[in-house]
Amino acid sequence: MSIFQQFKQLVMQQSRASKLTHFYSLCKTDSSVLDVGVSCSLEDETENLFLKEFRLPSSQYTGLAVQPMDDLRSRYPDKRFVEYPGGVFPFTDKSFDWVFSNAVIEHVGNREAQLLFINEMLRVGKNVFFTTPNKGFPVESHTNVLFKHWHDDDFYEWCRENQPHWNRDTLLLFGMQDLKAIMKSSAAQQYSIRANRLLGLPMTLTVVCTANMQ
Repeated sequence: MSIFQQFKQLVMQQSRASKLTHFYSLCKTDSSVLDVGVSCSLEDETENLFLKEFRLPSSQYTGLAVQPMDDLRSRYPDKRFVEYPGGVFPFTDKSFDWVFSNAVIEHVGNREAQLLFINEMLRVGKNVFFTTPNKGFPVESHTNVLFKHWHDDDFYEWCRENQPHWNRDTLLLFGMQDLKAIMKSSAAQQYSIRANRLLGLPMTLTVVCTANMQ
């Protein structure tokens, strides 16, 4: 592993730990929690930090993903995992006290799909906590490119030539203004956006929101 990769891994671990501290400062100990966008990989130690370090009783955890989670069920038999094909969540309204989702919304598709994703979190959860990388940060965290992601056409052309698995359907980033705009269009009754900083620069963005309970 290169020095850059080691540094990036350290930064990501610290960032995720900070976001978990923020979440648990808001979440009561008797809360039921839906973890949206669970990774099915068991090899990557940086994945599923929320699942691995879940601080509440296992009976209060539900993981949701679009991929099979048999391996996770075997490793965490005391927790609940649900698969779905994407789109509408397979839960009734207000099924959970909290919905948590870390760096997933940028992968669900276009702005319409992202809006549906937010509204589904708001529908099934009494409270929602989700995060996403900040497009305005100089380094794009998925590709490690510098600045190029600030201009969509240049960025996606670079992706086609260098990392073709990333495109407008699999990676659509948010800047602060983009996030404010989609939240205003969403079903959120109230919301706040917090910038999580590295060296003074907003690296990731955290949204805490609620919808009308009726």
